Amino acid sequence: MDEFKELTIEQLRDFLNNNEHKYQTAQRRLCFAIIKRMYRRVCQGYRFGHIRICRYKNMVVDGNHTFISYSLAGVLNDECDYTSSHCDLNRHYGTVDIDEIHDWDDFTERGRECKSDEHLNELTRIIKVI
Repeated sequence: MDEFKELTIEQLRDFLNNNEHKYQTAQRRLCFAIIKRMYRRVCQGYRFGHIRICRYKNMVVDGNHTFISYSLAGVLNDECDYTSSHCDLNRHYGTVDIDEIHDWDDFTERGRECKSDEHLNELTRIIKVI
């Protein structure tokens, strides 16, 4: 098995800019710290639940960090149909700004809990059988 390597901002930018993505987004900005943390945990076998998709606009409405983390890891994500506002405009993920400075999970109590490995007990872990 290959040794896990932490995601770098350069790898994330390359992935977002140089790949076709199944969906687009209405988000203007995403958090590198959250994607990096989720990506590591997805690679460890944890799953974060479904993402909400507006099929009409072919875009992620809720779960953008999850979608990117799963995509980076090559894992299929669970999806559910949802609606979006008529104001939501599609953007390619390569045009989204990445906040490299702040960890958005620091701003809420629930977010701070999610940073802890104790939070992992609440998640589903998929064990790969070899």
